[in-house]
Amino acid sequence: MNGNAPRQKQSFVNDYAGVYPLRIIRSQTISLLLLPNLLLLIAAFADPFVPVWAWLLLVPLAVMDILGLAVVISPGKMQEFHLFVLGAIGILGSAAFAAAANKLAYATLDISSPWFLIGSAVGYIVVFTLLYGIHMRLLYSGYYSREEQEKPDGDTRGLRKTQGIILASSGAGVLVSCVLIKTFGGYSMKITLIIALLFLFALVYIMLAGNLHKFYLLRKRR
Repeated sequence: MNGNAPRQKQSFVNDYAGVYPLRIIRSQTISLLLLPNLLLLIAAFADPFVPVWAWLLLVPLAVMDILGLAVVISPGKMQEFHLFVLGAIGILGSAAFAAAANKLAYATLDISSPWFLIGSAVGYIVVFTLLYGIHMRLLYSGYYSREEQEKPDGDTRGLRKTQGIILASSGAGVLVSCVLIKTFGGYSMKITLIIALLFLFALVYIMLAGNLHKFYLLRKRR
């Protein structure tokens, strides 16, 4: 048992270091930042302009851009740090997209009930917790190893399936909620669909959050 520890430790680190090859780091970072820079800037300055909502959207965007710029300038020196950046983009980007959806709901549609904000915050936390739990189980099952990905066992396939079900159910819940808001609230269909789209983007970006844990484990095992 003890004799295998050094080999397992090195394999673990190498598996994580190879998740994102050096040749794709720059393009991956730029592509992930394009959507937040486009949509969050529009949402922040869209009428009606509300300073509080603008700050809530622009501060996370600025942090993501600064971190991303460091990776884009010198990807060779940032291969490990790139995992931290991806995780930060995942958390900040998903939270900012959810905030943008709330900005449109409260500032543009003039929703007055606090339940929209409460519901979206609770939903965000629940989905994040469920996905992070699956990430942890995949981690300790060895899924992130290249060898394990080539030959996944039944438990791993089940976890990936559950992950997909959570995302699909969350997306369906967002769409159903927006339809109900439109039906019973009489709000603009166009804005309601944009809100739904922002929440869906939040679901996509939240999948990147696990990279923060990967970065932590890499640094811890050095």
